[in-house]
Amino acid sequence: MEPQVINTVKKLTIESSKTTRYLGYPRKVPLWRLKISLPKVCKIYRFEENSDISLEIENGLGIAFVPALSSKEAILRLKTLIHDFKLIEDVVRS
Repeated sequence: MEPQVINTVKKLTIESSKTTRYLGYPRKVPLWRLKISLPKVCKIYRFEENSDISLEIENGLGIAFVPALSSKEAILRLKTLIHDFKLIEDVVRS
């Protein structure tokens, strides 16, 4: 699948399409909030494995909501979706 090129200056919302990862039984996976900065133009690599990640992007800044067992895993999972980002705050459990 080809990556989607986006302009991060414009407002963009990407909703998760597979929420069962963090709502599912028997074990619920924590949801992590990551505040990130992005280049003006970047690529998004959306696959089945990261379709449960949601993003809100505007003016080169973004907030990602990532289901993962730990904050480190949340960062690694977000890197599968967007390769070029920088964390601007600590990862917080939502």
